[in-house]
Amino acid sequence: MRSVVIVNAGTGGQASVIFDACLAAEMPVAGWLSADAQSRNPAAALNRLGDLSLLDNREFVAQFAVIVGAGSAQFRRTLSLKVLGYGGVLATVQHPAGTLSRLAKIGAGSFLAAGSVVGVHASVGRFCIVNTGATIDHDNSIADGVNIAPGVHFAGNVQVEEDAFIGVGAAVAPGIRIGAGATVGAGAVVIRDVAPGTTVVGNPARLLHKRAAIEERP
Repeated sequence: MRSVVIVNAGTGGQASVIFDACLAAEMPVAGWLSADAQSRNPAAALNRLGDLSLLDNREFVAQFAVIVGAGSAQFRRTLSLKVLGYGGVLATVQHPAGTLSRLAKIGAGSFLAAGSVVGVHASVGRFCIVNTGATIDHDNSIADGVNIAPGVHFAGNVQVEEDAFIGVGAAVAPGIRIGAGATVGAGAVVIRDVAPGTTVVGNPARLLHKRAAIEERP
């Protein structure tokens, strides 16, 4: 097993949660990277190995399995694809207190936190976050880069497109599609499809605003 390197976005929160899950799962962790030496250390016991330029070093990338600890979908996607482009490996981290069905799939570079549940025939893409206590029920399809916050609950047959963000405690009814780059606000109850690039809030969820354009994803 390659030792894990955690990329810290700066605040250290998500990186800390990933490090804790690695400890619980007895996954070896070599250290962390960040753009700035002043970035918050995810854990006192974890050494900063250097800055993000190390991800451009093929020899470095070849030694480790990398996971990006950041809430930003763009940050996770950009750095994860860089690692893959250099022939590197992305670490997939699951806290042992999370539940992943044997009939579910999860992509490289994704993270399943404590208390998370990914149900039967569900599919979670690459560099996703399924955070603490979030539940993904049967036959869900979660595309690359999606961030599912703590306490979110998806019913069956939900489809979430790339880089969407689902806020804390949101609930999504069966058969709903959430578009690429969409944001579902904290505590929202989603009973209708959510268009790409839009933000919905409330119970039932209603449109708050729409971005002018959706960026193309590689």
